[in-house]
Amino acid sequence: IHRQMDELSRKQREFNAITENMQEGFILLDQRGTVLSSNHSAERFFRQENRKELRLNASAELKQAAEAALTGQHSEQLLEQNGRIYQLVSNPVIVSGQVNGGVLFLIDVTEKEQREQLRREFTANVSHELKTPLTSISGFAELMKDGLVPPDKMKEFAGDIYRESHRLTDLVGDILKLSKLDEGSTYPEEPVDLYDLSMEIADRLAPEAVRHGIHISVTGQHCTVQGARQILDEMIYNLCDNAIKYNVSGGTVKVHIERTGSKTKLSVADTGIGIPYGDQNRVFERFYRVDKSHSKEVGGTGLGLSIVKHAAQYHNAELRMESTPGKGTTITVVFPEKL
Repeated sequence: IHRQMDELSRKQREFNAITENMQEGFILLDQRGTVLSSNHSAERFFRQENRKELRLNASAELKQAAEAALTGQHSEQLLEQNGRIYQLVSNPVIVSGQVNGGVLFLIDVTEKEQREQLRREFTANVSHELKTPLTSISGFAELMKDGLVPPDKMKEFAGDIYRESHRLTDLVGDILKLSKLDEGSTYPEEPVDLYDLSMEIADRLAPEAVRHGIHISVTGQHCTVQGARQILDEMIYNLCDNAIKYNVSGGTVKVHIERTGSKTKLSVADTGIGIPYGDQNRVFERFYRVDKSHSKEVGGTGLGLSIVKHAAQYHNAELRMESTPGKGTTITVVFPEKL
């Protein structure tokens, strides 16, 4: 008997150690629905300091889950509390074919649900963004097919189709880039001189800058980081491209690279329209546009800054933004000493 009691005591200690260190809430019920055991996570959720006082009427959802378990059924449901989303799972405890009680789990699924919400929003936005140029291309082509376009307008319509198809190609390309970054794809890494790379990108964007009346320049020092050249190229390109598109005629875009202590900083500053304070926390979201009418006018897919965000995360870099409406925006990428 003494050995059996020691064994039972050891198992009880193990059980308590496991349940008390669980992030998930745990509640054990007997066949009458009385709470036999619960852990601190469950008590915190129901804001009860003493587990002996935990009652099934603490919430309607808990009562429903307990009733389902005690009738031999498995149930799952979501509930929200204090800005968090929890999954409440209940299962019956069956011994010799009879329901002897129930087990309830509370699992914090806030991040999972938020990711799912972002996925749904992304799917909806992609569908909308793809539909717009396809509808335009289809409409122009139909008019041309039916002979409803005057000969002197054919070149204009062909130009419209070309622009919309180019926009569609850019959109698909950006979606593929984001998908690769989301999937955790790896890229060849090498020492990359950010100053030289920025100079190359500035040269590529020079015709676009001239067309908008913008002066683009690169200053600072040669700083080398270990990273994926392709992703770094896309990150800097998108920062500079945005700085040109959302600038004012006669404005400037300044790319500056410097090493501060053990960190390397790359900043892109423009003298453009700036970002309203209420929108600054959202500009890195996919398809988020501050001024939809202006965005449509200058083009773009609405994914540029999202690619910048993912590229920075890929390199464990910190992303900072300072913007004043009507004066301009500065976005800085801070690379750690070792990537």
